[in-house]
Amino acid sequence: MPRKRNPVGIAAGKLILAIRKERDESTLDSDASAAQQVLNRAQTLLQASQSSSVTSLLDGRSVIEYLNADWVKAHPSVEPSLLALIAALEANERNE
Repeated sequence: MPRKRNPVGIAAGKLILAIRKERDESTLDSDASAAQQVLNRAQTLLQASQSSSVTSLLDGRSVIEYLNADWVKAHPSVEPSLLALIAALEANERNE
C-alpha cells in the first residue's frame, strides 16, 4: 500500500520539482551550485515534514531564509511552490 503524504510533504515535493527545473535550466555554474544547495535544503524540509519536525528544523527562520533568500529572490518561478509550502506549514501549525 502506498504511503500517504501529508499536505506539507506534498507541497515540499512540488517545491523540489520547481527547484530542480531551475537548476537544470541554469547555464551558470555558480547558480547551479547554489540551486543544488537550495535543493538539498528543500529535500531536508521534505524529510522533516515526514516526522513533523519542520518547525524545529527552521529554528525561528522563515522557509525563505532557510532555503537561501537571495537565490529564491533571483528565481521567481519557484514562488508559487514556495508559497504553497508556507501555506501548508501554517495550516499544519493551526491544526496542531
